[in-house]
Order: sequence, then C-alpha cells, then structure tokens
Amino acid sequence: MVAVGMLFYAIQLWCDFTGGIDITIGIAETLGISLSENFNRPFFSKNIAEYWRRWHITLGTWFRDYTFYPLSTSKGMMKLTKATKKHFGSGAAKRVPVYLASAILWFATGAWHGAKWNFIVWGLLNCAVILISQELSPLYRKFAAKFPKLRASRFWDGVQVIRTNILMSFLRTFDCYATVGLAFSAMGSVFLKPGLGALTDGTLMNLGLTAYDYAVIAVSVILLFTVSMIQRSGSVREKMRKLPSPVRVGLFVLLFFVIIVFGAYGPGYNSGDFIYGQF
Repeated sequence: MVAVGMLFYAIQLWCDFTGGIDITIGIAETLGISLSENFNRPFFSKNIAEYWRRWHITLGTWFRDYTFYPLSTSKGMMKLTKATKKHFGSGAAKRVPVYLASAILWFATGAWHGAKWNFIVWGLLNCAVILISQELSPLYRKFAAKFPKLRASRFWDGVQVIRTNILMSFLRTFDCYATVGLAFSAMGSVFLKPGLGALTDGTLMNLGLTAYDYAVIAVSVILLFTVSMIQRSGSVREKMRKLPSPVRVGLFVLLFFVIIVFGAYGPGYNSGDFIYGQF
C-alpha cells in the first residue's frame, strides 16, 4: 500500500505544481507578461540530476547561481582545494569544491522546503544520489561502449526513466511522514511487507475513492502524459493553431466541458489546499 501511496503522491504533486504554474503563466500571458517555464516534463528524466534540471527550474537556477557557484569558487574553497591536492592528489582536489558546495546547496534546498529534519535528510539524500551517479559515470560509459545498440534504444531510455521515477518516489516519502524514522520504515515496508493482495482484495476501494474516481485519475494521467509526449516535438498551442478552425474550436469546447465535468470545485473545495501555495 505504501507503493500505491508513493504513486498517487507523485501524480498529485505533479498535477498540483505544474498545473498551478501553468495557470499562472497563462493568466500572465493574458496580461502581456511572459514568465519563465518552471517545470519541463520532469517525469521523462533519465537520472536524478536531469530531473532537478527540469523540476522547479527557477528555484534550481537561483540556488545554482547564488549558492553553488559562489561557494565552489570562493577563496576559502580554493584554499581547501590546494590543501587537498597537496595531501590527497588532484583527483580528490577536483571533487572537494563540487561535492562540498553540492552538500551545502542541497542542505539549503531542504531547509527552504521546511525547517524540519525530514526535508534536510531529503535534500542530502538527493545530493548523495547525484554524487554517487557522478562517481559511477565511468561504469556507465563502459556499459555504453559495450552495448551501444541497447544504450541508444528507446527501451533503455524507458528503463532509465522508470528507475529515476522510482528513486524520486522513495525520496518523496520524507514529505509524507512526521519523522525521518517513519519515512525510512515506510520505505522498508515496500520490500518487507509489499501487501500486493491489497491490489485485488478491495482495499483500494476503502481509501475514500470510488471506481469512478480511479477511472478519472487513469484517464487524466493518460491525457497528461500524452500531452507531455506531444510537447517534446514542439508547442501544443502552435500545433493546435495549424488545425482547421472547426477542429480547433471543437477541441476547445471539449476541454471546457472536461473541466466542468471533472474539475474540483464547489462545496468542500478549498483553494488553500493547493500544495504549491505553501512554497
């Protein structure tokens, strides 16, 4: 059940964050204001580093420009690099400014999300995964040289995308639990107590969602991923402009009714529940 929760939370977070930003960008454009894109299809990322280049782009850019670069090129860091080179060699010296600045950056990123150990550990674990991936890059290059066809295939791209999203789902667990210990326990239960029977014994229907709700979620996710796939080859809006007028108008009317039928509003709806609004 924890794995199901991880999947649903990933979908919720994606729709909440990128949906809110897209609405903001659209409203700004109606006023003649152009805003930067903040989420660039992060769920198609092939590794954690790429994921963070696509997710919350403006925040990542700010931390890079005002935390990582100043720290890694500071006088103190240069002195530390020289001392490291003298005692441990040039290989270690090259790593010191990058790794130390990265650790501080991710500590700050975690603290920005919340002054709790959950977010601090979450940030440092992201840092650890990225740095370990960098250390393993020689092995990746050897693999690519040995299996060039597999490495260049869409199948392998898909494997990397799935792997990245599984890793990110585990890391997001720290958002959902009150303590670091509970988060690690939840992650461990995915392997120790998978509870696969919950998928077929009706447990999913006791989570507050009906079969209709699950159908809406499934169709919506398929639609979102389809649009994201189309966006990889260019702007969806520009593609729609090239369609015949009757088809284009029909699509707009269809989208309008989809929002009316499936939208979240009315009694019980609270715009304050918007997750991204907390940041």
